[in-house]
Amino acid sequence: MKFKVNSRDLREALNRVIGVVPVRTTIPAIENVLLECDKKKLKISATDLEIAVSTVAEIFDETEGKITVNAREFFEIVRNLNDTDIEIAVDDNLKLSLKTKSGSYRFSCTSPEEYPSLPTLSENVETSIIPTDDLRGVIERTIFAVSKDEHRRSMNGILFQFSGKSARIYSTDGHRLVRIEDKEIVEKPLKKEANIQEKALALVAKTFKGSNVEITIGEDHIRLRNNETELISRLIKEPHPDYETVIPSDIDNNKLMTVDRTELLEKVRRVAILSDSVNHLVKFTMESDTLTISAEDADRGQMGEEKIQVQWNGGEPMSIGFNSTYITEAMGSMDVSKVRFALSSPTRAATIRPMIENGESGKTKQDVLMLVMPLRLS
Repeated sequence: MKFKVNSRDLREALNRVIGVVPVRTTIPAIENVLLECDKKKLKISATDLEIAVSTVAEIFDETEGKITVNAREFFEIVRNLNDTDIEIAVDDNLKLSLKTKSGSYRFSCTSPEEYPSLPTLSENVETSIIPTDDLRGVIERTIFAVSKDEHRRSMNGILFQFSGKSARIYSTDGHRLVRIEDKEIVEKPLKKEANIQEKALALVAKTFKGSNVEITIGEDHIRLRNNETELISRLIKEPHPDYETVIPSDIDNNKLMTVDRTELLEKVRRVAILSDSVNHLVKFTMESDTLTISAEDADRGQMGEEKIQVQWNGGEPMSIGFNSTYITEAMGSMDVSKVRFALSSPTRAATIRPMIENGESGKTKQDVLMLVMPLRLS
């Protein structure tokens, strides 16, 4: 196997798959990428056994063959090359050589027969199309709330519940929740549920380009594909909670505070610097048209306080505590000028919605609702 390829094209292709390669593993084979040449196409694949990503790059020569090479070493060399044409060859001793005008490198390889088989989808599948920007927007608005606790497997992904052309999408870690309702997210109706791993969707948001993503859902796997890249991920099959039952009604959460999103984000970030390092507690005190944000670290004798002009219809003053990280991540995931908090009491969950131009909340193509559990105030 011998071919020439532009270093920029190879670098971009490797960049699309490198994120799936595990940093630490007891299985040496999946530390590699699989390189497969078929005429003037180079297919590059990587997997961690749960997720597999494949992409293609154009090469100058017609050749056939395949080999596996250490993913990170190969990527780091290519990533640090100037924009140039490079020559790659594999000999009978499973050595890969990479040559440029000024340098040469040699890598030890392994037989492609030792590489794990890439996953395939079952026959019982449904396929549709999602605009790339819509999918990326959903991921960016939900992924921060996914649980990192491996013992809560059902919460380690983003749940898509498709019904016709619409979908409800959820993420939660048990302390906060995001729900998105999109009335027209797919072109062809689907009647499927897919709990998609966080890592898979993070890779899609980072690397997928173009106008549309083809989505194919099987019993155990999902495939996401655009013109140049294909990702197949095992679905999370553990039963998930009924998320709707934990979302308070507008009747219960009838104390409303409307606030400038950017100002709230900036001031919570500043005040949180002096909060307790364990629970990151910040206190919101709503009174008349003013929100006071405060935090203190009693052990170190530190405190911070900021005030913001708000619209508050809750009547009497009210104080409630939040984890500052939950507030800043929620605010950072939105791109509107104002948000509305709906509250009930200092011990009940608060909901947050983005506000649109006419002052209504949640009346856009993607209806976004976020829920945040409070922290107890001492």
